[in-house]
Amino acid sequence: MRAVSLVMLLCLSMLGHAVTVSDLYSVSVPVEDQTMSSRQAATQMAMKLVVVKVSGISASTAREPVQQAVNAADRYVKSFRFNRDDDNNLYLKVVFAPNLIDKLLTDAHLPVWGKSRPLVLLWAGVEDDQQRRRVSADTPDWYRLFDQALAERGIPVLWPSLDLEDDAALPLERLWGLFRSDIDKASQRYRADAVLAGRMSPTLNGEWRYSGFFEHNGEVQDISARAETADVVLRQVAEQIAASMSSQYAVINDGTAAGHEIRISGVKSFRAYHDLLAYLQANVAVNNVRVRAVHQNDLVLDLDLSADWSQVWATLSLDNRLLLSAQGDYIWQP
Repeated sequence: MRAVSLVMLLCLSMLGHAVTVSDLYSVSVPVEDQTMSSRQAATQMAMKLVVVKVSGISASTAREPVQQAVNAADRYVKSFRFNRDDDNNLYLKVVFAPNLIDKLLTDAHLPVWGKSRPLVLLWAGVEDDQQRRRVSADTPDWYRLFDQALAERGIPVLWPSLDLEDDAALPLERLWGLFRSDIDKASQRYRADAVLAGRMSPTLNGEWRYSGFFEHNGEVQDISARAETADVVLRQVAEQIAASMSSQYAVINDGTAAGHEIRISGVKSFRAYHDLLAYLQANVAVNNVRVRAVHQNDLVLDLDLSADWSQVWATLSLDNRLLLSAQGDYIWQP
């Protein structure tokens, strides 16, 4: 099963585009029992986590309307169910209504970060029991901690296969030293949208410390965190990554729509026409799409936007469904 997952992820990464995060509006939280009081408390916690995942911002920055809405979290619930994990721990899985969560954030003038998100290649080393090693499926506890922290922020992750090619391109000591040239070289085969590389180690006073960097769109951001427990450290790391990407891709709708005309070729069938309009209308920054002109396989569209076109295009370009031609027009990829 692990080998199949690695192959699937590698094939996905070779496409070099964003991933659609399908579970943005759902979350599982631990509960003690199935009583009404436990469910209500867990639902409120779940809504806080979903707001963070959809907006990309820290829960501490949520504004008063959001705090009030959390107190009435049941109104935003689409469905819920109890389940148990392999260790018989009880969880409540809550699915929230996307339109209600998006409207809540929009009304509060908070960002809404869509489902299409950059794929992050993750290189990680840990020092545990006085031994340095890479984080992989062979270190399940660390693997789970990293995965969980990033999943809570809705950040799609690609783990390297760590085969002989990776070992040659990026030995453990070069990863631990955070040599960017080696990390960049080893990352090229995966063609992910971004790279997060770092190391986790204990401090002399019993805390945990993370040092690393995040590279995306040609810009490098140093990442560091320190806390009493490893899971808190990794949540701090994920918060920094999410804040960075949310600032680029999330949209704050201030109620003022801006018009933008776009010419698109390659629309060769009614199905392609339908899919194109649905694709554009699904973008969180596109309020409305109107067809201005049709000529054979070309369309001229008027878009009502809640953000600058440059920001909208930054998100659309991740998917490779629209390509920018040398003439400045766009080509639809069915």
